[in-house]
Amino acid sequence: MSKKILHNQLGYINNMPKTAVFIGSADSFRIVDIKSGRTMFSGIPGASVPDPASNDIVSLIDFSTFNLYGDYFIKIGRNKSSIFTISSDPYDDLLKGLLKGFYYNRCGSALNKRFAGDYFHGECHSELVSMFDNPSVKRDVTGGWHDSGGYGRYSVCTCIALGHLLYAYSMFPESFSDKTGIPDSKEGIPDILSECRIGLDWLLKMQTRDGGVYHKVSAMKYTPIVMPENDPARQYVFPRSHQATACFCAVTSLASRIYEPFDEAFSRKLYEASINAWIWLMNNPVFKPFENPPTVEKNVAGDFYDDNINDDMFWAACELYETTGEEAFHGKLRELAERVNVTDFRNRDNGGFGAMSYLLGDRPRDELVEQHIQIQLRTKADNLYSLSKQSGYGTAKSPDDYVIGSNMYSMTDSMILILAYKIFDCKEYIETAYEQLNYILGKNPMGVCYVTGFGSNPTRHPYHRPSEADETEDPVPGLMVCGPNNQSQDDFTQWNIPMEAPPAKCYYDISNSVSTNESTIYCNSAAVFVTGFFKDYGKK
Repeated sequence: MSKKILHNQLGYINNMPKTAVFIGSADSFRIVDIKSGRTMFSGIPGASVPDPASNDIVSLIDFSTFNLYGDYFIKIGRNKSSIFTISSDPYDDLLKGLLKGFYYNRCGSALNKRFAGDYFHGECHSELVSMFDNPSVKRDVTGGWHDSGGYGRYSVCTCIALGHLLYAYSMFPESFSDKTGIPDSKEGIPDILSECRIGLDWLLKMQTRDGGVYHKVSAMKYTPIVMPENDPARQYVFPRSHQATACFCAVTSLASRIYEPFDEAFSRKLYEASINAWIWLMNNPVFKPFENPPTVEKNVAGDFYDDNINDDMFWAACELYETTGEEAFHGKLRELAERVNVTDFRNRDNGGFGAMSYLLGDRPRDELVEQHIQIQLRTKADNLYSLSKQSGYGTAKSPDDYVIGSNMYSMTDSMILILAYKIFDCKEYIETAYEQLNYILGKNPMGVCYVTGFGSNPTRHPYHRPSEADETEDPVPGLMVCGPNNQSQDDFTQWNIPMEAPPAKCYYDISNSVSTNESTIYCNSAAVFVTGFFKDYGKK
């Protein structure tokens, strides 16, 4: 990719740093207005430096002091970038698109043309589903979202996605005042909460009378590339798990607070479900990690083995403490705090949600617990800042960090940086988080915007069954894919991505590349949080 200009393909917030990279060296660059053709800004690129994750030699193009609203391109010699914008809100359409990605992934109902356009489909997965350990018993588990490229639905993954979305709304409500084009839009309630209700209603169906929560609804084998209404695979409800119940407990407690001003009855229902889940956890203290039965095809599950329940329990205790103020929950989170990594917002490591609840909540805090959390948070934020400075692209990753879900990690790392900014008021943390968004949107070694339907060179062939099985040329828009992964975890990447490929270039835009190009709801939700923050930040 010699002599190429790589930048955020959507644009830049006017009051934020604005950087791009040029592969190679150059004496000067120009920012050109597309309407007039006039050079509006010029500068000298930084010295050429090696980027260790891509093996590229890059020069930094810094035009941070140029803040004039408009549409531009960068010119270096004969090289010309794609068009981008500078404004206070360049990500408005992106935010709505990422959120509408959840609508396109809804399960159990038809998507009609009025709201889905060319991506409409018929009703799917609306039948009663057999219990895995007793197939003669069936249960209504309709609804929710298809989790990823397939048609499974997973309790833990849904809880993580809801955690991202609900905290995004809670922390930046003004970013979610616009309508997104979903059939559930109502006056007086933001669309993000109407969409979250889809996931919450499904989770409530996954809870048993004694409070436990079923781990997932999925098939036992891979399904063919078909539209959801044509899925021939038989799905099952899999047994309850501690992970699912603890995450359910946390997210329903969180949601009960957020929905109270909008729907008091629903808020109460969520609160009672959360308490019942906690009772189940107390009545079943011997933790057993969920494992797929041997009859389930390897990697079909879409969820991840997790042998540590402490982070899930910490999150649940923090949310219940914030909701109730009861000292019993405060005592439990104090007990767990030293055993938990509080700087992650992911499926297997979600202690960051508990930290967010505890640090930003209104309840009295234990000074030692607060200090412990803050030390972890500051250490992780400083490390991400350092990694970003060592990268030619500003990416807060070492070469070893390009693993499955690397794009999601870029967004959850940004969440850590945003929380650290909220606590420590360190501007460098925000600038580092912004560079991670730039990376996702095109300032990366592949020159790809990793969100379908956005940017001048977006991902076009995600591992996402409706995108491949429908009759449209373009994929479902607004889906963020998992990104470069140097671990070659599927047959296609093992044979088609060279073993010597640099980690940041272990990506293939084709639906067969499951481990690099799959879309997931928790990728989208993390991106909603980060984009929602910068939409809010850009207007200040």
